[in-house]
Amino acid sequence: MQFQCDQCKSILTSHAVADGAKITCPVCGAETVCRPYGASSRLSGADASDARSDADANPAGAIHAKMASAIGIEKLKGFSLSDLFSEVFSRHSRAEVENYFTIGTEKSTPDILEVDASWPKPWLFTRMIIASLVLYFLMWFGWKMWANTTLLPGLMLVGSFAIPISTLVLFVELNVRRNVSLYMVVRLAFLGGILSLLITHFLPVTIAFLSPLFGNLSGFLGNSIAGPLEESAKVLAMVAVASAAKYRYKLNGLLVGAAVGTGFSAFESAGYAFNIILVGGGVDAMVQNINMRGLMSPFAHIVWSAIAGCALWRVINGQKFKWRMLCDERFIRLLLVSVILHMIWNTPWQLPYFGKFIILGFVGWFVCLSLVQEGLHEIAEEQKDAYKISVKRSDSQTEGVVP
Repeated sequence: MQFQCDQCKSILTSHAVADGAKITCPVCGAETVCRPYGASSRLSGADASDARSDADANPAGAIHAKMASAIGIEKLKGFSLSDLFSEVFSRHSRAEVENYFTIGTEKSTPDILEVDASWPKPWLFTRMIIASLVLYFLMWFGWKMWANTTLLPGLMLVGSFAIPISTLVLFVELNVRRNVSLYMVVRLAFLGGILSLLITHFLPVTIAFLSPLFGNLSGFLGNSIAGPLEESAKVLAMVAVASAAKYRYKLNGLLVGAAVGTGFSAFESAGYAFNIILVGGGVDAMVQNINMRGLMSPFAHIVWSAIAGCALWRVINGQKFKWRMLCDERFIRLLLVSVILHMIWNTPWQLPYFGKFIILGFVGWFVCLSLVQEGLHEIAEEQKDAYKISVKRSDSQTEGVVP
C-alpha cells in the first residue's frame, strides 16, 4: 500500500501494512496512520467547502460565482488567503532556496504521485522582493551620493525588473508540478518579452494595411487600443517560444503567460524610463515612473498574460498548436478578460486612492486563482489515474510472489 506521512508528507510504500495501521515514519520518526494514498487525499485543501472559505459565502464570492459562470472558470472553493501565504514569514535555509530553483530537469521533476495537489504555500517570492528592492535602493543611493550617469542604466533596469521578476517567482511556486526549469522561465521572460514588444509594434501596421477602419478605431479608443493589441501580441509570443507538448498543464500555461508578461512589463518600463531621460524629464521623474509601474506590475501585464497563457493552454491541451485553436470559445472568453481589464486600465477616468487599479487587480487575481485551482484539479485527476495503475501493477507483482 502507498501512503503519506501526516507529519513530513513523505510518500511511503509498504505491502506489510493495512489501512488504519499506526507506524513510525522512517523519514521523520513521527507516528502516522496509514491511509491509502491518492489524489483525493491531496486535494483536501482545494476541495474543502466549509462556510469560512466557500466562494459563495459572501457578496464578493457571489460576484465571483457569476463571473466564473460567464467566462467559464471554476468557482473558488477551499481557498484562504492567509493559508496561501502562511509560509511567507517562516524561516527557510539557503539550501532550501537553492533546492527550490532546482526544478524542471529530468532528474528534478517529481513523479506525478509525489506532487502535492493541494493549495501551494509560496514563500520564496517575498525573499526575491526584499532582495531586489535592496539592490534598487543601493543603485538609487549611489546615484544620490555621486550623481554618476553610469549608474542610470543600472537604476533603470534593476528598478524595472525588481517587482516583475519577484512576481514571476510567485508563479513558479504556484506551478506545483515543478516541471518547468529555471532556464526555460528566464528564456520565456526575456525572449517572450522582447518578441511580444516587437509584435506589438508590428500588429498596428499590419492591421491598418488590411483594414482602413483601424485608424478610426484607434483614434476612438485612444490608449485603450493597447488592450487587444498587446494581449494578442503576448499570445503570439507564447505560441512562438513555448512547447505546449512538453509543458501541457494549465499551471504551466499560467507560468508561461506570467513569464512573457514579466518580460513585456519590465522592458516596457525600462523604455518609458529612458524616454523620460531623453526628453529632459529628469532622474526624479524617471524614478517616480519606475516606482509606480513597478508597484502596479503584479496587477497588470503579468496577471493579464498569465490568464491569457492559461486560456491558450486550455485549448492546446498538450497537442500540437493549430491556428484554429485560437477560435475556440474557451480561449476567446478568457482572453477577453485580459483584453477588457487592460482596456479599462488604460482609460483616462480614475477613482480616488487608485481605486480603479485596485479593483482591476482584484478581478484579475480572482480569475487567476480560479485558474490555479483548475490546474490543481487537473493534476489531481492525473494522480488518480496514475494511482490506479500503480495499484494494479503492485497487485500483479504481489500475485506472482510465492509465500
